[in-house]
Amino acid sequence: MTEVDGTPNGWLLLTRGLTKRFGGLVAVDRLPLAIRAGEVRGLIGPNGSGKTTTVNLLSGLYRADAGEIRLRGERIDRLRPHEITARGVARTFQTPKLFGNMTVLENVLLPALAELDRGGHRPRPKILERARALLEFVTLDPQRHAMAKELSGGQSMLLQIARGLMVSPIHLFLMDEPFAGVHPTIKDTIMETILRMNQEEGVTFLIVSHEMATLRRLCLRVSVMHEGQLIAEGSFEEIANHAAVLEAYLGR
Repeated sequence: MTEVDGTPNGWLLLTRGLTKRFGGLVAVDRLPLAIRAGEVRGLIGPNGSGKTTTVNLLSGLYRADAGEIRLRGERIDRLRPHEITARGVARTFQTPKLFGNMTVLENVLLPALAELDRGGHRPRPKILERARALLEFVTLDPQRHAMAKELSGGQSMLLQIARGLMVSPIHLFLMDEPFAGVHPTIKDTIMETILRMNQEEGVTFLIVSHEMATLRRLCLRVSVMHEGQLIAEGSFEEIANHAAVLEAYLGR
């Protein structure tokens, strides 16, 4: 097996036969995903198509009923969420999940402190320097001593992103509707953060979003899901007139 930067054949993430059922509902149906290291990939589809369930499977929040997930060649579908995070996977939630009674800075520091508990050797001054730099970049450094519960919804999303980027090393960032309901200024900051971290630090992104115009500015390729299945993949131009995509969104 050929490896590029430790990644088999250049693929950072591969799924095969990935399946998740909830009773009689097949939420994710034998999903094959292949994402190259360094990509910014969009994941789109109508409501209920299985996008968030896919992110929950990839991050370990849900356990797959069948199939496998490989990150940098290693099978991760039987690992717990914190074990997957330790292998370089971060995520955001559509409804931000923060520690409301901790400060903004304390929230950002959590992944690095967990890393130290696992035996990591990043010096604490370097950890604090990274945290402050990320907060500065997402425009939250002035609020670093405020309680996280005091932030607006958009600021909470920015804090989730900064916290995810504290994972070290970070290979894959999963984002679930990061642009939903946020102010245009914050949306621009999120986009700038994604592009900068992708270009400067090589972070790979998988972004679930309904905001096609925003994804078009970020992603060269998108994957389209419908009823749990992958029905199309390619550039926006390639999928725009794809019969299965048009049927999924518009009906026959």
